[in-house]
Order: sequence, then C-alpha cells, then structure tokens
Amino acid sequence: MALLMFRTFGLIIIFFIVLIMYVLHKKKNGKFIKRKAINEEEKLKYQKWEKIINIIAIVGLLIFGIFITVPCCLDIPYLLSGNLIEVTGEVTQGSMSGENSSSERRIHIRDDKTREEHSLKYWGTGNDIGDKITVRYLPHTEYGYVVK
Repeated sequence: MALLMFRTFGLIIIFFIVLIMYVLHKKKNGKFIKRKAINEEEKLKYQKWEKIINIIAIVGLLIFGIFITVPCCLDIPYLLSGNLIEVTGEVTQGSMSGENSSSERRIHIRDDKTREEHSLKYWGTGNDIGDKITVRYLPHTEYGYVVK
C-alpha cells in the first residue's frame, strides 16, 4: 500500500515540478538553444527550432497530464480511504520472465465470482498461469499489489 501511495503522489509531484519549471522558463523568456547565431540564416533556423521544441514540450506536458496525472488524481480518494478493488481468482495471463526477481509486471486475473477478467500492473515476482491469487488495485491507474 505504501508503494501505491509513493508512486501515485510521486507522479503527481513530478508533473507539477516539470510544469513549474517550464512556466518559469517561459516567464523569464528563456531559450532552449543557448548557442549564439553567427548570421541571419542561422538565427532564423534557431528560432524555428525553438518553436518546435516549445510545441513538443507543451504536447508532452499535456499528454503526461491527461494520461498519467489525471488518473493518479482520480485514485487519491481510493488510496486515502483504503477502498481498493479486490479480486480473487485465477491468473489467465502474466509476465513470467525472471519469475523469481522483482520487477513491474502486468497480470490478468479472472474473478471467481463474476468470471470477469481484470488486468493490472504490480511490482513483484511472477505468478504461474492457473495460480489462484488475491490482488488489490486502483481503478483508474490499474496499479496494485498481490495479497495472495
């Protein structure tokens, strides 16, 4: 549970730090390309690349905000209340490589009661297909942990 809180709040904090850094950079009229242009042609080329870099930075911030930060924010009430989705069932798919070493893995579990398939990511060792396990996970980021 501590890992879920650390991961969720960490991603939100990282987003806001990067956003603040970008806003401060734009506020003081900072340039990404620090090299001085030798002639007018090179100056125009640098201005063009500055625009491209700014567009990439804005699009990157939007994508990070929409696809990572918003789901993390939506999961905060679940984290604070401890009301995670709990599923007990059989493993139908999973990451088996390096089975005994801990790493981030995606696993699919078929719920015993509803026969519905749930997919989630977790940090831990691998599980064999057909194992019966219990997992708890956040609904929006689909990140959780194995209770067993």
